[in-house]
Amino acid sequence: MSEQSAERVEEFRKPLWLQAHGNVLEVGIGHGEGLMLLPRTQSDESPKVQGVTNYVAIEPNTFLHAKLVENAAKAGFSVNFDAETCPDAASNATDSELPTLTIVNGTLDGGPNAIPSFVRDHAPYDCILVSMVFCSVDDLRANLQAIQHLLKPGGKYIFIEHVSHTDTADTTVNAHYVPGSMNLAVWKMLQNVVTPVWKPFTGNCHMNRDTGKIIREMDGWSNVEITTHRGVENPLAKLMPLVYGMAVKQ
Repeated sequence: MSEQSAERVEEFRKPLWLQAHGNVLEVGIGHGEGLMLLPRTQSDESPKVQGVTNYVAIEPNTFLHAKLVENAAKAGFSVNFDAETCPDAASNATDSELPTLTIVNGTLDGGPNAIPSFVRDHAPYDCILVSMVFCSVDDLRANLQAIQHLLKPGGKYIFIEHVSHTDTADTTVNAHYVPGSMNLAVWKMLQNVVTPVWKPFTGNCHMNRDTGKIIREMDGWSNVEITTHRGVENPLAKLMPLVYGMAVKQ
């Protein structure tokens, strides 16, 4: 993700990540740059993570693990590795006063029947966080089914993703967008044209996934809150509208 894109996402991700609490799972955590957005104490010189008792971090790209360990420590976690999926990694979870973040090398692409053992064994989760990941997974619906399976009743799936353009009748679009600022049909067509060329160079990233619609229409939620942001500041923003919000498990 470019620095410009990261700043754009951060604006919307920050208030979402503040809602994380209890037993938390993050899917596709990357470098862990979002860990500093978690709720934190305000009184200490070195603010600590507040309200999070356990953190499981799925990241299949092992080249990102070293930076993830560094960022997790800075964010106030004691870091551990799942011995089954990261057998060659050294754990350093020695500070019992800090919440533990455990790194798992894996995905949820296999759905509820193929969840990594450590992730499954530490369920159910109060919150599952996913940020700019589902554009590139092999099976979006399998991932969502696994998330529902892992959440406790009343648990929150908190997300931000870039998606395919919707039409002018979309009632989830936020107030930042001025109707008529862009030709939505043209930009949606461009998403479809660019995606096959874009994917091989961006880790299977799809510009044209209708992730927000799939989340809304999926059974098993008691409540879904979704906002769509249509950026107009540059061509990449126009190609990558965002959806963000929360879905609560029945």
